[in-house]
Amino acid sequence: MTEQPWSRRMVGALVAAICLAATPAGCDRQPSSPPTTTTVAGQATTTSMAVPTGKTTATTTALRRVNADPGRFNRKDFGDPIGDANPWLPLLPGYQSVRDGTLFRGRRELHHRRRFTVTDVVKQVDGVRTVLVLDQDIDAGQVAEQALDYFAQDKHGNVWYLGSYTESYEGGQFVNANDAWLAGVNGAMPGVAMMADPKKGMPAYVQASIPGRETLTAEVAKVGERKCVPFKCFSNTLAILEDGTEFKYYAQGVGGIATEPNYSGGEQEKEALLNLVQLTPKGLAEASAEALQLDRHARTTASGVFNSSAPAKRAP
Repeated sequence: MTEQPWSRRMVGALVAAICLAATPAGCDRQPSSPPTTTTVAGQATTTSMAVPTGKTTATTTALRRVNADPGRFNRKDFGDPIGDANPWLPLLPGYQSVRDGTLFRGRRELHHRRRFTVTDVVKQVDGVRTVLVLDQDIDAGQVAEQALDYFAQDKHGNVWYLGSYTESYEGGQFVNANDAWLAGVNGAMPGVAMMADPKKGMPAYVQASIPGRETLTAEVAKVGERKCVPFKCFSNTLAILEDGTEFKYYAQGVGGIATEPNYSGGEQEKEALLNLVQLTPKGLAEASAEALQLDRHARTTASGVFNSSAPAKRAP
């Protein structure tokens, strides 16, 4: 999913250096559409800039939107995990966003990059077919962490969160694995990553419940506000307050655009959208290969959770 309070500022790839292109725009400028070069698995892939319009597709408009009850998980409500059933959190393969992360440590301002890629890799989790999102964190040109988040969309347009796995690196070398959980394993329960029709004032809801660690909660904090990030300004945004500690901002047809803390003092960390691309088939294949490798590695490093799970595979 998004970064989780118990482990991350997530997450990076298995390569040692990644070049990320960003197209910062002035707050009131519209982004241009030049060729954009991104790097996945250490190889550059060029694709034309595909700026989402924010318009919904027939898949989205055909849905009868009903917000989920996280306590009533019904496997019969799920089908294809891939698509844009939820405009706030589209799950379209090859959809990749890049954010600038800023950590304020005392008087120092430290930067890193976050990259989110929707792959075309799917995996059966707790009786539901999920799609894997690769969440990458790059510090000073090197991988710090990488994670997989397992999402599924139901027939009402809700996006559910059914698992996560994180690895940390130093100098490009694997250090350890953490944040390993799957719904239905060791008592872990799925939750809702994004409601189908989020509205301010609706009750707080559970995003995931992991016994022995914590229960993640969220609530709709702001709706309809204008939010500017380096990529562009967005109107009619959505802000979700997660666990009372940070605001996650979303734009329709785009997904996450910013993260801001809801506390004072300590290490203040923020994120803001820099760039948005649609990967070429080659780029998507490389990102999906990374996701498959990470899911396989989890069987060794987190065998108590992943060893009995179904293997991940690319969707046909």
